[in-house]
Amino acid sequence: MDLLNIIIEQILSPPILFFVVGMFAALSRSDLKIPEGMSVSILLFLLIAIGLKGGVGIRKVDILDVLAPATAAIFLGVGIVLIGYAILVKLKFDIADAGGIATHYGAVSAATMVAGFAFLNERGVYYEPFIFALYPLMDIPALLIGIFLARFAIAKKKRGIKIKMDTINLFKECILGKSILLLISSMIIGYIAGYCGTKGVMPFFDGMFLGVLCLFMLGMGIDAATRLREWKKVGIRLLVYACIMPPIHGIVGVIIGTIIGMSIGGATMLGIIAGSASYISAPATIKVAIPEANPSLSLISSVAITFPFNIIIGIPLYYKVALMLIG
Repeated sequence: MDLLNIIIEQILSPPILFFVVGMFAALSRSDLKIPEGMSVSILLFLLIAIGLKGGVGIRKVDILDVLAPATAAIFLGVGIVLIGYAILVKLKFDIADAGGIATHYGAVSAATMVAGFAFLNERGVYYEPFIFALYPLMDIPALLIGIFLARFAIAKKKRGIKIKMDTINLFKECILGKSILLLISSMIIGYIAGYCGTKGVMPFFDGMFLGVLCLFMLGMGIDAATRLREWKKVGIRLLVYACIMPPIHGIVGVIIGTIIGMSIGGATMLGIIAGSASYISAPATIKVAIPEANPSLSLISSVAITFPFNIIIGIPLYYKVALMLIG
């Protein structure tokens, strides 16, 4: 199947169509809204479903099978931030904004990851059960290294002014963020309970997953279109970065997944999380750790530009690259 057909199939899938409906509603100034409390509940549902399934799956594999993908996830998270920061500084971004933006792109988008799983499940494509654990393994190092780079550069710029780096509290902030905390906790519960212990609740999560995802994508469409109205604040430099760098990150992720022997679905998912840009864990952490950074730059680029690109073109692209390399 060629890439164009995969993209067309993706566009015509219910979650993406609901995303389009959400964008249309926001752009046409409809009163259609997803209440904020409901949006959070929907995200929590999706993360619990993913975590439980991942925890059950991890029990089935040898710990050594997870070592190489886990190392790759950490390497990608750190590498994307380091390279992104260097590029953004060269593009004349303020060091605080460069650190904030690079950190968003090194961290992982839960929504993009969920859309990736839905894409593969719809096509019956196998992926390693431990893939779910790669989210925090990429997310946390990216957040830590991005904040360290920005704080170090700011302190150096101010010279005599010392800026205290409380590494322990920063690490706790990353771990205790709602998305990572819930995902890790759900994986642990799934691992402890196993298949027998979770078989009573899994029909609820599995049966409603796609429907809840459609609601989530509707809300994401509204949010993306709302931020898209402010695209002029992003500037052409960040617009180019937000369109070019994610597919490069994603393809590199697929290539690394292929090299370390992952399946087509596993390499695709590694590419998807590498090509994504966080708008949940990163904004909350950056707001506290790098208050000098302009949050609108990172949010507009990640939500209004990179997220739509990934769910429409990026996910099919990474899958096609994995097929070419492995299939």
